[in-house]
Amino acid sequence: MAATSQRSTRMTSVLIVEDDADVADTIQGCIQAAGYTSYLAETGERGLALCKQLEPDVIVLDVMLPGMDGIEVCTHVRRLALRPEPYILMLTARRGKTDEIWGLATGADDYMTKPFDSDLLIARLRALLRRELRHIENAVGADAALIRHQYLWLHQTHRHCSVRASLTDDWVDLVLSALEFDLLAKLAQQPGQVYSRSELFNEIWGREHSGDEYNTVDSCVKRLRKEIRSKLRVPEGVNPLVKTVRRVGYKFEDAID
Repeated sequence: MAATSQRSTRMTSVLIVEDDADVADTIQGCIQAAGYTSYLAETGERGLALCKQLEPDVIVLDVMLPGMDGIEVCTHVRRLALRPEPYILMLTARRGKTDEIWGLATGADDYMTKPFDSDLLIARLRALLRRELRHIENAVGADAALIRHQYLWLHQTHRHCSVRASLTDDWVDLVLSALEFDLLAKLAQQPGQVYSRSELFNEIWGREHSGDEYNTVDSCVKRLRKEIRSKLRVPEGVNPLVKTVRRVGYKFEDAID
């Protein structure tokens, strides 16, 4: 995956810096199951290099690493002054308070001891990412680029889009192509407004595009719906958010059923 300085233009990414292969595999498995991209580093030096290259959203960082330990890595990451800075969740097998105190003092955002519960790890990661969501919301204020509904959060400038299955669930990032994102943004700007395929085709693809407008738009909607259903875990045949208006086109409804 190519590195980018715009965190929100890509899927949420987590860098795992862990020298124990079994622990690293466990963390990677639960992170991927939660819908995040993951990267692995077995040493602190490699983790720091990947942090500079990939600019991850979160770093899950083991304290006891060969060579450069987690405390040193944390210190160096904060000195990089990345914008935005990654959240750092530190892990240790030691039960004492020393690692926790040093980790938090050097810039860690959260701390867990091994062995850990996978569900709790994901809950901690989501809590950290919700901080970013609040920061962005506060920063944009009444920004017209922000589209916020009960089940959809979309920022057109940041190219970031999240959905949730209920008002009490966590937000989950959608992974969309540029065209899928633009189509969803167009519909979500005016809930209930029905757009014909021709309108959508001309605005999203452009009049000079040579493809068949019906098949082009319908195929894009199909892919968009598949991604939404996957992240919301709803069955085939249920079309959350993007609704079909027979013989006309499509519209956005802020509803999951």
